[in-house]
Amino acid sequence: MQYSTDIRIIRLMCTGRVDPTMLADAFLEGADGVVVVGCHFGDCHYISGNYQAKVKVGLATRALDYAGLNPERISFSQCSSAEGDRFVSIITGFDQKIKEMGPLGSADRLPLPKLTEKIAIAKTALGKEKLRWVVGKFTEFTTTGNKYGEKFTDHEMWRTLDTIVMDELATFEILSEMQKAPAAVKDLAARLELPPPHVLKYVLALQRRGIVSLAGIEGNSPLYQVAEKSAQQTAHAA
Repeated sequence: MQYSTDIRIIRLMCTGRVDPTMLADAFLEGADGVVVVGCHFGDCHYISGNYQAKVKVGLATRALDYAGLNPERISFSQCSSAEGDRFVSIITGFDQKIKEMGPLGSADRLPLPKLTEKIAIAKTALGKEKLRWVVGKFTEFTTTGNKYGEKFTDHEMWRTLDTIVMDELATFEILSEMQKAPAAVKDLAARLELPPPHVLKYVLALQRRGIVSLAGIEGNSPLYQVAEKSAQQTAHAA
């Protein structure tokens, strides 16, 4: 088998071991594209690993798309160990598409280094409990259903996940800005290019959870900051 030397192969026991943060890390380390290739559905030695992988890659794609990355830089494909020609075709086709797009930042909604900053925020959100919980429940809710026996379609689950991704990334973007200095809602909205009512909703939710506190008043605008306890926890985690 021959394929482009631009490709770096990373082997895993199962694509189900792919963590969404790994895709963010790949771009933070300089990759221009990531393709995850696993076995066909029904052929997984770990039963549902490839189903989980598809959901995890889909989650990472949506989060990084929101962050400004061109979603075409991520791909999920399938082939068996006996399909060498198919593997080469998948890799070669993806490599050609990435070359046509150009290096990271050239065919994305944001240029470097702003894109890198946003991807780092997306990685933080992807590593938190809320998104991981939804991913963990995705297959369960679409097959056996929730505790009330209600089943959801893939479309319904992705629609719900899209909303959660948007809320989580916006929340962590706001916190990232507040780490730099206390800020008013209107200023946060302008910097993040988000509607002020949406930013206010996120800020008030963070304040109720004790993550954000009032830092003072500037003119008629309240200034918000990351609460001291939360800032200490963040510093300790870093």
